[in-house]
Amino acid sequence: MKIKLHMIPEEGMWLEGEEPAAILDTAESLFRFEQPIHYALDLLWVGERNLMVRGKLSTIVRARCVRTLEWFDLPLATEEFECHLERVRGDEVDLTQEIREDILLLLPANPVSPEAKPLKAKKPSAPAKKGSRVWGELDKLKLK
Repeated sequence: MKIKLHMIPEEGMWLEGEEPAAILDTAESLFRFEQPIHYALDLLWVGERNLMVRGKLSTIVRARCVRTLEWFDLPLATEEFECHLERVRGDEVDLTQEIREDILLLLPANPVSPEAKPLKAKKPSAPAKKGSRVWGELDKLKLK
């Protein structure tokens, strides 16, 4: 997402829109990025040529459930996107990497579909008793 610096007045500005999902392109096998990223950002000049960007990001990602292996829609949103660019030079700034990073950090390590059945707890197996086959073989060891 590129922003022309001359378009930002001294008192700042509000931007709303969407960026294509292509900026999230990654080799991740559990996720597909098909929906655009929606943003609502407040841009404000701070000090001399420092730009503060704050706002919201949201999108819907196709995720593969680690339990069922079926694809489902996973909504992602952050109300706390923040980026501080110091000593901005040139005609424009590119926020693509910052937006991409914030969205990718929202991805769960193990996505689970809301329709997936909960896992049941298994009873722990009883420990082997002394004199059992396993312990019997270990008891024969002669350690110094």
